Amino acid sequence: MEDMESLGWEEGGGVWSWRRRFLACEEESVRECVALLNNIILQVNIKDTWRWLIGPTHGYSVRGAYRFLTSADEPTNGVVFNNVWHKLVPSKVSIFVWRLLQNRIPTKLNLVFRHVL
Repeated sequence: MEDMESLGWEEGGGVWSWRRRFLACEEESVRECVALLNNIILQVNIKDTWRWLIGPTHGYSVRGAYRFLTSADEPTNGVVFNNVWHKLVPSKVSIFVWRLLQNRIPTKLNLVFRHVL
């Protein structure tokens, strides 16, 4: 096992070479990326995969996210609402969660309430 630093992923390391100088906003993004990768340990014979911690067996699904968000015992707080539009969240997920938090999912009950059905 090798750590990221020994492979050149530390700030200023060999893998960070660019064709042009960064803009100010890009410099901050690179610093955030380096901080996220700082504690990663790579293993040679293990394939990297994304893992959805809420449903690790089946992976991400809108149904699973909906169930997770609607089954929460505690009310949604501002932290969740602020993270909806985080830059690392895919836009389709952000839009779905925002609509869910605003009670704008076109369920049968909502459609009847809005006189669509």
